[in-house]
Amino acid sequence: MADDKIEETVCENKISALPDDLLVRILLHVPVKVAIATMILSKRWRFIWTILPNLVYDSFSDENEDDDDDDDDERKKTSWCLFDKSMELHKAPVLKTLLIKLGPGCHSDIDVGKWIAKSVDCRVVVLKFKLSWSKGPTKLPKSLYSCETLKELTLSHKIFLDFPSSSFLPSLVILELIYVVYKDNASLDSFFSHCPVLNCLTVKRNRRNMDDNITKFSVKIPSLQALLYVSDDIISPLRDGDEVVDTNKCLALDTPALLYFSITEYSGDSFLFENMPCLEDASIDVKSFSDIDKSKTSLSAVQSLEMHTTDQVHNQVLSTYKVRNISK
Repeated sequence: MADDKIEETVCENKISALPDDLLVRILLHVPVKVAIATMILSKRWRFIWTILPNLVYDSFSDENEDDDDDDDDERKKTSWCLFDKSMELHKAPVLKTLLIKLGPGCHSDIDVGKWIAKSVDCRVVVLKFKLSWSKGPTKLPKSLYSCETLKELTLSHKIFLDFPSSSFLPSLVILELIYVVYKDNASLDSFFSHCPVLNCLTVKRNRRNMDDNITKFSVKIPSLQALLYVSDDIISPLRDGDEVVDTNKCLALDTPALLYFSITEYSGDSFLFENMPCLEDASIDVKSFSDIDKSKTSLSAVQSLEMHTTDQVHNQVLSTYKVRNISK
């Protein structure tokens, strides 16, 4: 029995003797709350967790665990406190990845803005933030929109996007905006114009959301090469016999470097495609495309076009463009 304890101690000492970078690699394979718990192992482990380059906190996984309500609430509070402490004490010179997913069970008094601000201070590179709490949409710190190191940004659900005029993201390459709430058209247009190297854009909108007040969703980004745009619920599109109501709203594209786009739109918005001389592949899934004549020039260079819409419009597209491959 004594020999087993001695062998265990020797093994533990060998692990503790490893350099910091190897210990960090070990902790990257366990959840954040487990990594934080290693601080009690010994003095050697006390601060290793504070230099982790990747932090992932997913409250959805906590909510899926089967526990009594009281135990569940207590566990969630403990998890949030641990993550809050990990953000407060984080010391890595660069935070490579921060992934936060907060579900409906998340307490509304959590200061999520503090976490985002801290990630900016830590020179975050990839930030993915999903907020699905019962509270209304929340603003994020202005410092996020001027983060020089940020290369990939995903913002999802209960987030109110109020882009300041000082917005400038010089390194942002990938942007995903999933069911967020926008302040207004001017703010969104200004934001896009201050992302000089943005390459890939994903936008998903729930047009049944009364908070969606954007009338003209204008994508005017000179550097953009790929666009995925989804509006409304793609699970239950309009049937062929349903009437398309004019919404007086529009999706406008002015993207001279665009190579690929995919658009799924069932709410009846109009389209305006301009300045797309490099377009190679396009996928359009809509109920109606009444403004197709305005987009003839921009779509004329497309090499592969896949379109799902009414037969009348589809036939019009085929007779208008020379398309080498209609369906991949």
